[in-house]
This record gives sequence, structure tokens and C-alpha cells, in this order.
Amino acid sequence: MHKVIVVEDDRIIRRGICQAIPWGEHGFVIAGEAGDGEVALELIEKEQPQVVVSDINMPFMSGLEMAKQIKERSPETRIIFLTGYEDFKYAQEAIKLKAFDYLLKPVDSEYLLTKAKEAAADWEKESVKEKRIIESLPLLQQKFFQKLIREGDYRVDVEKELLGLDVQMEGPFFAVILVKNTIEQDVEGYFFKEKITSFTSSYFNELNCLVMNSDIGEYTILLSLENDQDSRKAELAQALFNFLNKEIDDTITITHGRAYPNLFEVGKSFLEARVAMDMRHIMGTGRVISLDETVSKCDEQENLVQDLEMKLENHIKSGLPEKAKETLVDLSTAIVDRKSVALSDLKVLGLKFSTMLFFEIEKWKKEDLKNSFNSSVVYKDIMELTTLTEMIDLLHILIDQWSTAMFRKKEKNYYSHVDQAIKYMQGNFHDSSLTLQKVAELIHVSTPYLSNLFKMEKGFNFGDYLLELRMKKAMELLGEGDIKTYEVCEQVGYSNPQYFSICFKKYTGVTPAEYKKKFK
Repeated sequence: MHKVIVVEDDRIIRRGICQAIPWGEHGFVIAGEAGDGEVALELIEKEQPQVVVSDINMPFMSGLEMAKQIKERSPETRIIFLTGYEDFKYAQEAIKLKAFDYLLKPVDSEYLLTKAKEAAADWEKESVKEKRIIESLPLLQQKFFQKLIREGDYRVDVEKELLGLDVQMEGPFFAVILVKNTIEQDVEGYFFKEKITSFTSSYFNELNCLVMNSDIGEYTILLSLENDQDSRKAELAQALFNFLNKEIDDTITITHGRAYPNLFEVGKSFLEARVAMDMRHIMGTGRVISLDETVSKCDEQENLVQDLEMKLENHIKSGLPEKAKETLVDLSTAIVDRKSVALSDLKVLGLKFSTMLFFEIEKWKKEDLKNSFNSSVVYKDIMELTTLTEMIDLLHILIDQWSTAMFRKKEKNYYSHVDQAIKYMQGNFHDSSLTLQKVAELIHVSTPYLSNLFKMEKGFNFGDYLLELRMKKAMELLGEGDIKTYEVCEQVGYSNPQYFSICFKKYTGVTPAEYKKKFK
């Protein structure tokens, strides 16, 4: 049985999750429940569950803080977050914590159970994989390399490790090459590493290189070089890439860091190679990438990316899909130029805009949504993407679907929204609290959409039309006879006579008093 712990500060929701779902029939047992992260951590430490279902926003300790500590203590635990739209600002942190999934509240019990099954299956798969890796990897070399990167300054300890493992590196300079593929099967992964080792050893003297796993589907080559400008590093990276491309039916990406003058600084080279590897979603997979290629062109690119993000957000809120498409292309170009955008940040960007699109489409005809897109499917696709191109293509598809939904609704209701607004304004212009937002809420459309609709349909904006209604009525009242200016002011929707007089003169060219004289 797989253990599940439910963490939710709302007692009714928490009990509902625990009791309404037939966990036992599907191989689960509720190992505990908690109303906040602090209590949950104690339960998790004791029960070691495979799956944790948790709210994000909770008192005392949030779901995010709890998840950080879970990942430190039990990184294999799968976390499913339950979140409301208002919690979306936490998505970036949640992605960095590598949560298994994110479900928008309210969540269907059957769907939550399905996700829990997927999480448990993923846990099982990873457990089997880790067991095989531990049994097959040269574990001592693996630990040595990790220690070398993290604790390189503690020279005595590292030297003891080197002697104990009979690892000899001539130097005097050292660098790291990372090799990344997508092979997950352990047997294939083993032979992949053997091919890397064989080729690298034949290219270098065996004493000048060491090949080891650094992650699933990723391999680290530690090189010993004659100087920091040794061209053999780049040559080996390219030659190895060419060799593996012929030998392996898979996408291979290779990166390399700079060379450093002693073995105890090799962690820097590893981190540089890691930075370059993390940029493959922008630089492109299936190639060799050096650290220098990933350096951003200029700091101005960061501001440009932020400006374009805001511009795209405004286009979506304003109901302008074509403008949104144009800005999305510009944003993609700016991200490529900036280069230093992490994949996790890219996923946050995708989640943000796909969520906005989903909520905007909800304002349109409900049946259009059924033929449009499912938010959970979209979120899953974004979490699995590996390149900028994939994200941009996905957002283009969503914008097209949003545009289609808008077009279908506009065919039926395009003019009726403006007509409804005008009809209401004609009967209520005397209301001093009348605003664009108020009218938009009354006819159930967004404020930016109604504003744009006025301009497209009538050629002028909401405020101009309201001013015209009020001024024409004011002119009519002032021309009828003996009526006070403040009385006219109140009857046409102004609470301040002085402001009314300013608006009247701006509209007619004369003051209310001057206008009255014309009719005496």
C-alpha cells in the first residue's frame, strides 16, 4: 500500500479528501492528515509517505516551505499541490521544488485520485531505477566527485579520497564536460556510459580523464589538461558529440566549463558546464555548447523581456489575440538574445500566460471551452517542455484557440454588448457613479474588452459617449427656461457644479450661464 498524507488548513476540504475518495480500493492508505505544514512535517518524518497532497497557502508554515523541507529530508516523496488562481504567484517557487503536479481548486475527487496513482507509479518507477543505479554504478567514484565539487577547499579530505580510489589526474589544469541524453532505461544507460568512457579514453591518456554519472541521463567527464587554453577540451567535446550521434539514436547535448589551475577548483568548471546545460532550452539541444555562448548580450535584454511580458499580458486582458501573437514572437526573440533565462523561469512564464488565457476564455461561450483546451493538460505539457520553441508553439496554439472562441461569440454577440451598454447609459447617465467598470460588470464582460469594443464599433471611447449624453441633456435643460445650473448639474450626473461647468464649456465653447442667455 502506498501512504498518502493530506495537508489542508480547511478542515471540511481536508476531511472530504480523506473520506470521499476510496483510497483503500486503489492501493492507498491515508497515513495522516494535518492543518498546517509544521504538523505535517512531523507526520511525514514518521510515516515516510510516497504521496503528499497539500494546499499551498496555509497558516504557520505554507505548503511551499513545507515542500522545501520535504525535498531536503525525503526528496523521493511526490508532492501534489492544490491551489487557487490567487495563489498562482507562488508557481515559480513551486516549480523549483519540482512538485509532481498542480491542481486548481475545486478539484474533482476522481481526478485527484488519478493524479495520486500517477504520482505513486512515478515513485515506484524512480525507486526501481535508483536501486539499479546504486547496484551498477561505481558508487565510491560518484561520492568522490560530488565531494570534490561541494567541498573542494577541504584539500586533505579530498586527497585521502583520491588515494583511496586510486584516481590519478596529472593536470596541472582541470575542466569538466557534461554529456546529456534522454535515455532512461538502465541497461541502455550503462552501455551509453561505456561508449563515452571508451571514446574518451582512446582520445586521451586514461590517466587524464574520468567518466561518471552525475544525474539520470547525464554524464560527467573530468579532464586533466596541460594549460587553461588547451584546445583538446573543445575538440574532445565536438568529436565525442559526432561519435555519439552516429552510435546512439537519441538527442545528445554536450557542454563544457572553463579550465582551472588545480583539482580543488574543478567544482567551478562543473557549475559552468551546468549553467550551459541549463540553457539548452534556449540555445537548442543536439549540439555542443560552451559557457561563453550562454553569456547574455547586455543587461538591457532583461528589461526588454520584462516589458514584453507586460505588453503580452495587457494584450490578453484587452482581448487582442493578434497583438498577443505579435508580442509573443518579439518575446521569444528577446529571450533568445538574453540567453540567461532558466528553464524553470520559462515554465513559470508559460504557466502564467496559459492560465491567463484559460480564464479569459471562460468569459466567452461555455461550449467553446469544451472544444478549446483543458487547463490540467496544458499545465502538464508546460511542465514537460524542454525548449523555448516548444513553449512558444504551445502558447501560439492557445492564442489561436482563444481567438476562435472569441470569433464565434462575436458573430452572435459582438454588437449586442455595445447596444446593451449604450441602452443602460442612456437610461442612467444621471447616475454620478456611472463608470466603464460598472457597465462592464452589469453586462458581464471585462472592462478592457468593453473599452476596445466601443472604439471598434462606435469610433469613440466610453467616456466620450457618456460626456455627449450628459452634455446634450444639459443643453436641453438649460434651453427650457428658468433652471439653476446646480440643478442641471445634478440631473445629468455631476456632483460638483464647478466641474460640470468646466466640462460644459469644453464641450460647447461657452459656460452654462452664457448658454442660458441665448434663450432669454
